[in-house]
Amino acid sequence: MSTITTRTRSRLRRLQKLHLAAAVKQEESYISSFTIENDEFVEEDDIIKQITFDKCSQSVLSITNFDEPLQIQHQYPIPKLGEHDILIENKAVGLNPIDWKGKKYQFGIYHFPWINGRESSGIVVKTGSNVKSHEFSPGDKVIVSSTSYRDNRTSTFQQYTAIDSRLVWKLPPKFSFEDGATIGVGLVTAGIIFYNSFQFELTEHPAKEFTKNESIIIWGGATVVGLYATQLAKLHGLKVISIASLDHEIYLKELGADIVINRHLSSQEIKSLALAFSTNIKYGIDCVSKDTSTIVLDILSNSTSIKPLFSGIVGLPKQDIPESVEIRQVVIKEFHENIDYGKQFVNITTHFFNNHQIKPVRYRHYQGGLHIIHDALNDLEVLGAKGEKYVVSI
Repeated sequence: MSTITTRTRSRLRRLQKLHLAAAVKQEESYISSFTIENDEFVEEDDIIKQITFDKCSQSVLSITNFDEPLQIQHQYPIPKLGEHDILIENKAVGLNPIDWKGKKYQFGIYHFPWINGRESSGIVVKTGSNVKSHEFSPGDKVIVSSTSYRDNRTSTFQQYTAIDSRLVWKLPPKFSFEDGATIGVGLVTAGIIFYNSFQFELTEHPAKEFTKNESIIIWGGATVVGLYATQLAKLHGLKVISIASLDHEIYLKELGADIVINRHLSSQEIKSLALAFSTNIKYGIDCVSKDTSTIVLDILSNSTSIKPLFSGIVGLPKQDIPESVEIRQVVIKEFHENIDYGKQFVNITTHFFNNHQIKPVRYRHYQGGLHIIHDALNDLEVLGAKGEKYVVSI
């Protein structure tokens, strides 16, 4: 019989200190579980997987009817895991406008009860059969972005979320759970635009010599997508023209914006200021509306750049699309449907986090658990997100 490794001992102690909702057996039982089989010791992965998660139900914040308020449901089934999945105990969740718009305008909800929530951070409590301990183990702190909108197992307005481990970030040591909850869909969407729509190279060392004289215009620079798009743009050597409220000018410039143009100006004034800053505007992103997309397209059509590229995350105008501008669709589902891309994106952006090249965005903080999400969503609808992410600690 062997002795348990120091690495395994430390993991077990860490799990016990975290007070996970898992039945962690006493260390002696792990030691006794090391047996010699065919002159070989049992793999440590197998020992770690003997940590059992004994809960069968959880609490969720659900939509039971379009006309009824959000409800806390107890004794709700905990999501089942696929072979590559991990189960995460959510500690902080991020909110998005779709979380209130879907219910209010009755779209994107496919059955009742329905669970919203697209991003969170938390602690791994269980792993699927094909997840190795060097990848993820119970006790690891992680970041979740769910783009599988029809799969409620991956929703985050619940105590436990199941997600494909290959699409999960480990929470950087200096990030709080609240920092982690700001990342999710905002960074994924910005990444899809840059690496799928605009076809930038997804690499740890972005080449800047090809873009040093080019600019990008971002309408909605203070939206969460805009904040992460600004940071990615600077990593790739672009000059950033941000259209936003001047209330956020200092913050946007800290993240990399070269110029912030007041969104309250007339469209002609905005166009004149943008083209005065740079005539070579190669890329355009709109994060706000079809109307503002029209203005961005007009600015791009007056750029000296040959065939500038445009992506809009809200929608395109039905008319007035200049022939000189190439429209690139934003296909969010690429993140989870193309596992190779999603995994590479997670790995590369982890490198950016650890090297302080991408920062988590500011957040408006709510505390008190799942039931506080209702109040936070009301504020998000009425007040809007102003250069920040709405985050609820669970």
